Amino acid sequence: MAITSSSTLAEVKAQYNDNLDWDGNPTKATLALAAIRWLLVNRPARFAIGGRQTDFTVLEAEKKMLEDYLQVSGGIVNRVSFTRGVMNT
Repeated sequence: MAITSSSTLAEVKAQYNDNLDWDGNPTKATLALAAIRWLLVNRPARFAIGGRQTDFTVLEAEKKMLEDYLQVSGGIVNRVSFTRGVMNT
């Protein structure tokens, strides 16, 4: 799913949860990173409801890990530098 400005919190949380096992998978890492970025931009740093407190600053550390991983892995899957392939026979 592509996260947009009209995405809901439920959609973004679903994308994040669906890609929790991103380690070793650039596609899942990219989707998880997009969800974390959305959460960080669209949520307060901290809030409390009914005695439960949530701190979104923990996501900053995971965001950094994802960015580092994607930088090392080449980021987007199927990125190629050639424009024409010839089959070896």
